[in-house]
Order: sequence, then structure tokens, then C-alpha cells
Amino acid sequence: MSDPTTYTFYGTTVPVLRSINNSAISILTTAQTELANGLPISEQEILDAAIGDMLPFRMQPILLAKFQTAPIEHLKLHSATSAPIPALNPSFTSLADVIDFFKALNAVYDAIDSKAWNDAAEKAFDLRMESVGKTLKISGLADFWHGFVLPNSYFHLNAMYMLLRGKGFKLGKSVYVGAWMSETLRADFAPLRG
Repeated sequence: MSDPTTYTFYGTTVPVLRSINNSAISILTTAQTELANGLPISEQEILDAAIGDMLPFRMQPILLAKFQTAPIEHLKLHSATSAPIPALNPSFTSLADVIDFFKALNAVYDAIDSKAWNDAAEKAFDLRMESVGKTLKISGLADFWHGFVLPNSYFHLNAMYMLLRGKGFKLGKSVYVGAWMSETLRADFAPLRG
């Protein structure tokens, strides 16, 4: 089996973002199943859950997506007509809403042209930081993506996972990690699933 990663800017970023979103979908789908099986917590409690002064669960998908989508939109790197960027609005009322949000993000990534993405790797762009009322001049998309967007995305994915675990969900590692595994690797790990 050859390495499934293509070592281009596109190959090391866009498929990873899809995997992050697929992991979120897997985590949330498993949580829905646990709720349906009688876990005694409401979806509203989950969406409002927070650790300390951290923003609540409902904000984690928004914070994950905000920095992914800003340069895509600014540099016009996707087909907005076939896959509009979802509204970055935390008014989710259910886990199904959050799952749909991540599916919409995946549609945006599916609409990105790999050549245009690779060509934009060194392009600069402005990033508006509404929360502090400032605009950052980002010198290059690739540096921004690898140095900030990917770690930020993992952080907020992990926050969602840990908030759910903290509320009693029995989410195993395979629910989180499975989204990154190729079909071949899943087959290699099959003996561990019984």
C-alpha cells in the first residue's frame, strides 16, 4: 500500500481538513446514538457545555471553521455557487445541526480546485479579527495554514470531544481516529474490533 497522502500544499491540507470534519461527524453521530440509547442529558446542555472560562460547545465548530474558511473566501479558492461557506453562527439547536455544519464545510473543500490551491500557497491576504477589531496581514497562505489553521482545528475538535467525554459520553479513540484511517489501515486494525 502506498502512502495515501499527496505531498503538495493541497494534499497536506485539504484532505486533512476533511478528516478533521469527518472525525467531528463521527464523534457527533456516536453521541447521538448514546443519547438515543438513554444517556440522561439534553442536547441543549451539550451545546451549552463549557470547561472553565472556555467558550461553550456550540462555539467550537465556529472557531474551528472560521480560520479555515476566511482565506478560502478571500482568495476565492472554491466554487461559491456549488458550495457556499456555511454561516458562522452558533445558533445550533441540535447535534444534527452541528453535523450538517461539518458536512457543509466538507462540500466547500470538495469545491476547491487543487491547482488553484497549490498556486495560492504563497499568496498574502488580510484576515479580519472581529473579536479584537483588527486586521492581520498574513504573508502567505501555506505558512498560515500549517502554523495556525491546522493546530487550531485540532484544538477545537479536541475541545468538542473532551466536552462530550466530560458529560458522560463513552466516545472511544476509534471514533476520533477512524476518520484519518484509509480503508487499508482500517482493515489492518480490524482484529482489534473483535
